[in-house]
Amino acid sequence: MGLGSPCPGCKDDLGWVGIAAVHEGPLQQAIHALKYDDRVELGPSLGRYLRAVTAAAPWPAILRSLDGIVPVPLHKDRLLERGYNQSKLLAEGLAVGCAALVFDNAIERYKATRSHVCLSPPERADNVTGKFRADTVLETGTSLLLVDDVFTTGATMRACASALREAGADAVFGLALARPDTS
Repeated sequence: MGLGSPCPGCKDDLGWVGIAAVHEGPLQQAIHALKYDDRVELGPSLGRYLRAVTAAAPWPAILRSLDGIVPVPLHKDRLLERGYNQSKLLAEGLAVGCAALVFDNAIERYKATRSHVCLSPPERADNVTGKFRADTVLETGTSLLLVDDVFTTGATMRACASALREAGADAVFGLALARPDTS
């Protein structure tokens, strides 16, 4: 899903975005269990599930061009509360079998944000704008892949991509496990 086309409505900061499946049924239950029920053992296998998306063009070429895989970060308070970043677990599962390393400190959510549940698309964008900061030692010309669990409006990935591009990344792509059913 989402393969073969750039992110709808995304600015130049975020390139191609791939989405593995619709956020429903067993996948929705697994994502919920990973995020809210401490089922960390699901992270690596859900991350490997993301590899199915990367089998079709343009993903093989994108994966070969990557310098790193970047999980969408949690704010430090949310990370302390949860104890782990579900996107990091997904990124690590995806990285098994890829040549790229996981750069889990490439970007930081330095300002806390509200949950996006029940926020409109403009509210989601406002909620994350200016809340991310990329590592200043990011090498210029770097090609990165952002990984997240759910892609709804793209606001979070766009905000992350913008921060990474400002820090010198040449290309930033996105990959998410699921998107809401919009049919």
